Amino acid sequence: YKGMYIKDADKEIIKALKASGKMFHESTVFHAYPHCWRSSTPLIRKTVDSWFVRVEGLRERLMKNNQQTHWVPSAIKEGRFHNWLSEARDWAISRNRFWGTPIPLWISEDGQEIVCVGSIEELQELSGRTDITDLHREYVD
Repeated sequence: YKGMYIKDADKEIIKALKASGKMFHESTVFHAYPHCWRSSTPLIRKTVDSWFVRVEGLRERLMKNNQQTHWVPSAIKEGRFHNWLSEARDWAISRNRFWGTPIPLWISEDGQEIVCVGSIEELQELSGRTDITDLHREYVD
């Protein structure tokens, strides 16, 4: 089912379970389901790998550096930013959404090679494509 749209895969999985005699029960449940406000497509929840910056271990150092920073307006230093730093959690820098923060890393299948692409020109050179004008995932991956 790899590569199939999840809703199409549902039907194929049900067929396979029936054919193998492993289907216990099949029914339809009607319920509210989240949809993307942009495309009106169903939102699919799935577990994915993420990249994090380990911030919690740096919290004290960050707060110390905050005291040495000249803030305008000055109330930010002891107010909003201080409060944010004092509760800082590890920061997920990767996003698996088209509108998220892309991380331009390509990792080989065996994990031995990691390439960080620094520009559209470099991406075109590495990919052999000359038509890259949009860096959104659906156009680059």
